[in-house]
Amino acid sequence: MATPLQVHSNYTTFASNHGKVWRATPHGQQAVVMRTDTVRPALSRGRYRHVIALVVTGDAVSLDIDVVRQVFGPRAAAESDVAGQYEVVLCGEQSELAPLNAMTTADTVVLPGVENPLTPRSPALIDALRAAYAGGARMVGFGSGVFLLGYAGVLDGRRATTHWKYAREFRELFPSVRLEGDHTFVDDERVHTGGGMLSGVDLALHLLAMDVGRARAEAVGRAVIAAPWRGDARARRADDREPMAPVMAWLREHLHEPLSLAKVAEESFISERSLVRKFRAATGTTIFDWVNRERIDRAKLLLETTDHPVAEIAGMVGFGSPETLRRNFQRHVGTTARSYRHKFRHAAARAARG
Repeated sequence: MATPLQVHSNYTTFASNHGKVWRATPHGQQAVVMRTDTVRPALSRGRYRHVIALVVTGDAVSLDIDVVRQVFGPRAAAESDVAGQYEVVLCGEQSELAPLNAMTTADTVVLPGVENPLTPRSPALIDALRAAYAGGARMVGFGSGVFLLGYAGVLDGRRATTHWKYAREFRELFPSVRLEGDHTFVDDERVHTGGGMLSGVDLALHLLAMDVGRARAEAVGRAVIAAPWRGDARARRADDREPMAPVMAWLREHLHEPLSLAKVAEESFISERSLVRKFRAATGTTIFDWVNRERIDRAKLLLETTDHPVAEIAGMVGFGSPETLRRNFQRHVGTTARSYRHKFRHAAARAARG
């Protein structure tokens, strides 16, 4: 007999010994709620679902709300094996929403963009944000919603980005925050901030990739957005990015080769100095930092979806040696390539075996 885990008014949930969680209704039927042997997002409170508190203010940007519900909701479950792993709870000060204290028990707190970021917020909202942060929640702000994290003191001494339109006001209000305005999103430990209007999609999929692997996040990205997911941070100014699109495409096709600034400039028909300047304007980073991130992303996919040895993958993505891959993987991902494969590849294989 399975052990009861959680009792609700309409059903009791049980855990079986077959890598599944079963729901038993009062009428005796059983249904699989979720698998327990798949890759799962981090849980801070011992639950079977990663709870996302989506903070809905009166002036919240509806597009950002929809993005979170699409990426972490039932649509994502239909496109990959993340079914049942997330629960999105809309909370706020309106009566039809969950109360603000829902944040204090959430694993992740998301603040969508707001129409009036310079408007003072209620003490209740600020206190709830501070309590959630103090309790260890992952804190996320989209665009102008990042201001609310600033008002709560969550960003003090950290790196962050926000909507470019409010960069001057942001710097004036939060002088202790290092604003990186050229990035689509910025990670600083468990605080994640996004820039312009559409950066919420990039940031949401980035968080999903951190939780369940890049291959699954890309599957969800193809389902919920029309354009390909852009992945890691990109500058948001389209007029600057367009001239660099062919350069980026060429680099992706030649990631496995040794690359030098002179070679890239020659292929781009541009001087090295101009290439460096324009590439940084378009991406917010240097060419070789960008190349390293792309190589890491490709290595992640190969680790998740193939059985190639790590040494071979190092050569296939252009790092040249396992040691170079190890050093860059640790720097960008925070773990080893073998540990990453064990977490994502092996769990995916168990799920496929059913």
